[in-house]
Amino acid sequence: MNKQLELFIPLCNSIGKLFYPNVEVVLHDLKTQKLVHIVNPFSKREIGDKMINDVKDIDSITEDIVGPYNKTNIDGSRLKTVSTILRDANKKPIGIICINFKTEVFDTMYESLKGFLNIEEPKEKPQALFSQDWKEHTLTTINTYLKLHSLKIEDLKIKDKKELIIYLNSEGIFSIRNVVSYLCEILDISRATIYKYLKECK
Repeated sequence: MNKQLELFIPLCNSIGKLFYPNVEVVLHDLKTQKLVHIVNPFSKREIGDKMINDVKDIDSITEDIVGPYNKTNIDGSRLKTVSTILRDANKKPIGIICINFKTEVFDTMYESLKGFLNIEEPKEKPQALFSQDWKEHTLTTINTYLKLHSLKIEDLKIKDKKELIIYLNSEGIFSIRNVVSYLCEILDISRATIYKYLKECK
């Protein structure tokens, strides 16, 4: 980890401790593009994982705070996220702190209070920071299926996983590069099994 980023670890821990268990705090090193610290990891990510999104043209981002914007967690829960660009003494970006907040417990209250409190709508994701949304698109498609069939991803049986793969294929998910490896990770199945299901549905 960049030694300068170590200075932000107590800040990450403090935010996570204050808002436990509804806030996850993730610290990324932009040089290695890897996760170097995480607090309350409800996204099931771990230290050493590569950044979910490819970071392009990071130097073109002039603001230090990006967001808030909406995301979907791996379990289908809705998140509101804000990202902070960390810079060195020369203003060069060296890291990103992402704060992910679970909003589902407040969804009902939000609808009734939105007008009264004049809450600002989440901003669009900046293309320079989030140039690749295929993982979130895949998760959204999966969770649409799970909701439709009243299923939970952690409870899926072999038959359920096969039917989900067939559904994802019908939605064109397998045209996405690297999606098979990603599905192996989140569904806990092998590449061979996925290709077997795909072959059977042809």
